[in-house]
Amino acid sequence: MEENNEVTVAYATNLPALNVKSQLNINIDSNTNVKQVLNVETCLIESKIEPMTNKALVKGVIGIKVVYVDTDNMYSSVSDTISFTETLSSELISANCEIYINNSQFIAECDTDSKTLRVSVDGYIELFCNTNNKLKLFNSSTESLITKKSTLSSDYCTQTINKEVNYSSDFILDSRVNKILSYDGKVVVDDTQCYDGYAVTNGQIINTIVYEVENDNGNLIRIFNNSINFKCEIEANNCDNHCVADLSLYINPNSTQISTEINENSTKLSFDYSIIACGSVYKNVSFDVVEDMYSLDNFVEPISNNYSLCKKSPYIKVNENIDTEIILSDELSVDEILGMVNTNSSIVKYSVNDDAVVVEGVVSGNLLYLDENKEIKHLPTQLPYSINIKCDLKDKVCGMHFAVIPVVCKCKIKRGNTLIVDCELCVSGNVYTNKDVLLIDSMKIGSTINYGDIAFQVYIAKPNETSWDLCKRLHITPEQLACYNKDCPTSYVGGEKVLVYR
Repeated sequence: MEENNEVTVAYATNLPALNVKSQLNINIDSNTNVKQVLNVETCLIESKIEPMTNKALVKGVIGIKVVYVDTDNMYSSVSDTISFTETLSSELISANCEIYINNSQFIAECDTDSKTLRVSVDGYIELFCNTNNKLKLFNSSTESLITKKSTLSSDYCTQTINKEVNYSSDFILDSRVNKILSYDGKVVVDDTQCYDGYAVTNGQIINTIVYEVENDNGNLIRIFNNSINFKCEIEANNCDNHCVADLSLYINPNSTQISTEINENSTKLSFDYSIIACGSVYKNVSFDVVEDMYSLDNFVEPISNNYSLCKKSPYIKVNENIDTEIILSDELSVDEILGMVNTNSSIVKYSVNDDAVVVEGVVSGNLLYLDENKEIKHLPTQLPYSINIKCDLKDKVCGMHFAVIPVVCKCKIKRGNTLIVDCELCVSGNVYTNKDVLLIDSMKIGSTINYGDIAFQVYIAKPNETSWDLCKRLHITPEQLACYNKDCPTSYVGGEKVLVYR
């Protein structure tokens, strides 16, 4: 008589942010004297969630690189890792949750006497969760039933990925480099294609290098920006040609090795990277569901339930420019702007506005400039941003995850101590929406209807027909119309089934 099958669909949600506090001591070279700590760069090297009853244990390793200036006014950096273990209370935790570093604020203190950098970590971890729900599919083999079916589709997560791959590249500078002072690398993902057993990610590595060159006037400091196209394969056991992979890639700050080959008028730079890929592989399932039914022979009592179906939007990638004026203090004397270095961004909040998602946050970095005495100066700088991303938001937004990467920041003096900063941001990610639907799980069939005592007819409502129009056409009262039909709207769009008992 009836069949009940089940499929697993995903429900996506942003969980409350998890606060992480810890401390790390990094030893520096015994011949080095730290003058100023400029920046602390971080990335999530690995992560793991262990679900428990109404809570979960969140574990991970954060890579940390501290960029500083020594007493010779030269850049340098040291790297290390720090582990964290935190507990999150939530009934929605499952093994398919993903972890991202977001809204992070990291404070670095230096202890020059002990030759140790004390890094106090105080930041926020963002968790994005896909919980799998069981959905019953009802299929009836009773020929006497009149059923209304529709096709629904939903995404479900098949695999969570956290892998590390090695990558190398090189390029040539048209000058003889005396010394590399600082390096900053970022990964921008363009697209990811799925195949049987692996995913191929294409994108760009954005390199920012601060280096020193020699000329007749002495040493000069220069900043060089370039991008290198890359392609890497990531093993994914559950991946096939029908899957979609949503991956974030970033460079492990502890792994990058730079070697130089210096010629008379040029320098070849060779890079060895360790790139970390994290995210999920998704599949889409389509199924027929029964929304409505009538019987010409039996009394039918449908048993229905409400379900939430999750749908992931197509991958979104946009480039935005923010132009900001910065007014420096009168005490600062600026002779030449070199640029912004060690830039990173944090997302403060998401919001939904009509047909757009608004991503707000802050780009932070260090303004590098020469004063009137031609000495290198560093000024920590923050630039707020607000980006509107157009997307289809017909259903309720239940979760979202975006990455905002500052590709390059250009600076110039407008007048006096007023600067103009032009920063290009790459924004990428997905929006997840859920649709609440009422579906029939099963039905109860009563005794056969006696046509001598009762019969009913099914009428199809016309477009823009009102309930009053239907009553006139069917010769019944509004009370009878409401009694015969559980859902009785004031007006009809056309095609609705209306029952009338005779």
